[in-house]
Amino acid sequence: MSLTSERLDRTPLGQRIADALRHDILFGRLAPGTKLAQTQVCERFGTSRMPVRDALRQLTYEGFLTGDGGGHSVVAPLRRHDIEDSFLIEGQLHGIATRRVAERGDPAHLAELAERHAQMCGAAEDAQLAADLNWHLHRRINQMAQSRRLIVALRALAVTIPRDLLLEFPQWIDRANDEHAQIIAAVAAGRGEQAADLMRDHVAEAGRDLVRYLEKKGVDLT
Repeated sequence: MSLTSERLDRTPLGQRIADALRHDILFGRLAPGTKLAQTQVCERFGTSRMPVRDALRQLTYEGFLTGDGGGHSVVAPLRRHDIEDSFLIEGQLHGIATRRVAERGDPAHLAELAERHAQMCGAAEDAQLAADLNWHLHRRINQMAQSRRLIVALRALAVTIPRDLLLEFPQWIDRANDEHAQIIAAVAAGRGEQAADLMRDHVAEAGRDLVRYLEKKGVDLT
């Protein structure tokens, strides 16, 4: 069982449906303007109306869906700056966490990051495993910062950024490993500001890559 499936097994059904629909919206598989009737979503996921209603309500709150006045949920327009800003803001928070880890210089943390990076490099041919390891590497850096407020802020933003970007774009894996190597080297050397800048740029560039991908698919990013 993969790390991803273990997480999903503990996640409420409504949230799992919201995650799947959000994923399809962010990767352009549900185009802006697409209507989502509750019955249609129920059939897709083989479930009752209650978790579907919860999922649609959540996505409406997040701005991914809007109402059409006729009882249907409609995929809201995707905006280039919203996507880029989400990644940039999260990148800033990841950068703060990374700087704190570098400044703390905990040998156990440094050893763990080196080991996690080595594991991800060894999984370069397995996109699913690489995506899982990538997510866990970033999560551990954030946890190592030991800031509850930082974790709460990151959780609020995490819904906008798919955790499996590398599964969708396996061609990014080598670049991600190279950038992780630079980040971890800066952390190990205690260069906090450099580590923060590298992490911020690492996350922000993923957002710009996603925008370019959607534009190539012909998604109208208003």
